Amino acid sequence: MSSSELIRVLVTQPFAPKLIQSIQSISSRLKIKHIPTKNPEDLKKYWATVEVLYTAKLVPKPEQAPRLSWIQAHFAGIEHLLKHPITNQVHLTTASGVGAKSIAEYVIGGLLSLNHHIPGFLEHQSKKIWSPKRLQIFVPSELQNTTLGIIGYGGIGQEIAHLANAFGMKILVTKRDISEPSINSWQFPNPSKIQQDLVAKLYLPEHLHIMLKHCDYVVAAVPLTEKTKHMISSSEFSAMKKGTVLVNISRGKVVDELALINALQTGHLRGAILDVFETEPLDVKSPLWTLPNVILSPHVSGLTPNYDQRAVELFANNLEKYLSGQPLLNEVNIIRGY
Repeated sequence: MSSSELIRVLVTQPFAPKLIQSIQSISSRLKIKHIPTKNPEDLKKYWATVEVLYTAKLVPKPEQAPRLSWIQAHFAGIEHLLKHPITNQVHLTTASGVGAKSIAEYVIGGLLSLNHHIPGFLEHQSKKIWSPKRLQIFVPSELQNTTLGIIGYGGIGQEIAHLANAFGMKILVTKRDISEPSINSWQFPNPSKIQQDLVAKLYLPEHLHIMLKHCDYVVAAVPLTEKTKHMISSSEFSAMKKGTVLVNISRGKVVDELALINALQTGHLRGAILDVFETEPLDVKSPLWTLPNVILSPHVSGLTPNYDQRAVELFANNLEKYLSGQPLLNEVNIIRGY
């Protein structure tokens, strides 16, 4: 790449003008085209010349974009993009870490809500009930001195550990590579230590069952791949001790939903906090809607008013690296799937 050659960048997200300006200000070599759209027809005339693409879902066919070199995804989950042939031919980077703080707060907030009977409070409030048994039915459970197991220790898992540590929880983790975290992952400025001083014990994925038997709470925080599909099913629920609470903020298909429903209905699980489901929207006939020990949300845990700003900061960091020929942050290993 010539040091003076123009780099044509196509951005399809509806970013505010000031965010587009911040991208353009990185270098005079960048020629930014901002076409906020969900319609692939709107982009057909730009594919032939684009070198860098910022997108949530729309990607070209390989023959449409001969100059395309790099795709920056707007979200952390990119399993839908991997279905397109062109992602095997270019650099693909994710927005992993951008929603991590919001998701971590969601996890801790959900555990506090379940432990302190917030759904029950709201039900009694709506019916104007002051129960004479309130001192029995609303006895809370504390997070302090309990054990949290985090399945997957990327940016989200690390932020969850940071908050859980403040509540006095013992933290266990499964991680594919238990050596030092990758230096090529995006993090917030002055990131919290993840690293091993927050974690009581690290387990390899093949030792998941060993970890699960020690946990009071389990959080699924892995990407969806062929290896992680239904990685939490009947045998994993059996490995958990009675009274465990499951939180899923990864992808719905990471958890076998029928096995989860059975574990909840039989009382083996004390509860579940679910932001993602095998099929979305969740079927209105699903028992999950009416189980009293379940808190549901419509796949929103990673949303934050700061998401676009942080996503653009990540993209800007990566553009600077791309211009100077350095390795990109959050680059996907296509074979691994994340």
